[in-house]
Amino acid sequence: MLELTSRDCQRYLVDGGDIAVIPVGSVEVLGPHLPMGARCFLAEAFAALLAEQVDGVRLPITPFSSAMHSYDRAGSVAIPEEVVNSYIRAAMDDALAGGFRRVLLITHLDYLSYYIPQEFYEDHSVAAAGISVGEAVHAFVRDHGVGEDSMIVGALRVLGKHELAQRVVSENRRLLDGGATSAELSSELKRLRRSGQIGFTYPAGGYPIPPNPDLSGERGEDALRKTVIALAPFVNSLRDYNEFLAKRQATRGLMWRGWRWTE
Repeated sequence: MLELTSRDCQRYLVDGGDIAVIPVGSVEVLGPHLPMGARCFLAEAFAALLAEQVDGVRLPITPFSSAMHSYDRAGSVAIPEEVVNSYIRAAMDDALAGGFRRVLLITHLDYLSYYIPQEFYEDHSVAAAGISVGEAVHAFVRDHGVGEDSMIVGALRVLGKHELAQRVVSENRRLLDGGATSAELSSELKRLRRSGQIGFTYPAGGYPIPPNPDLSGERGEDALRKTVIALAPFVNSLRDYNEFLAKRQATRGLMWRGWRWTE
């Protein structure tokens, strides 16, 4: 979006384009070998690949959100949930008003990918897609052992940040060779986490993503690209569903305590 002229954008919409891809990242401590903007890079690369695959327009990254498990670490920037929600909803609402009928929200935050599209639908009767990067690549993590740090390095490769990608790989290897480990969570906390999402922060020396002997930028990039290709049909079906919603909205009739079909 930032590189399009106003005429480019207008031509895209007139020619039938209607997809806005909105990536949301975070600035937070994830691991001793990872940059603070790791999830910004991951969301941005995922959004770039998806926009290219489905002929969409990628909006600029929203860099700040909650830093759930490292909010008290130096460098982490934790923004209150209600502030992030309002900001993202304003961007989605205005994209819709500007002619983008399919809005795709790319994020690692579950509450954004679940609740914001639902509220958007309730307000506009238009379906938006909340895509959790972690859930989207889950099959590759499960079946092929591709960790989030591998996908982060893969994202850096997609974005052309090869020097930074190499720095991450080198620092990961240096830490492993030096015997670096991540402090274990207490047994009580591990037990609680099995019951659901709880509030906590990692202890000193602990990281959400510790150094990884299986780190591979090549496999991470491959996982991102294959995930995006698998998602493309779903994004395309979003147009049909919104056309159905528009027709339903136009043909509903009022009845006692609810709505009924008029055809």
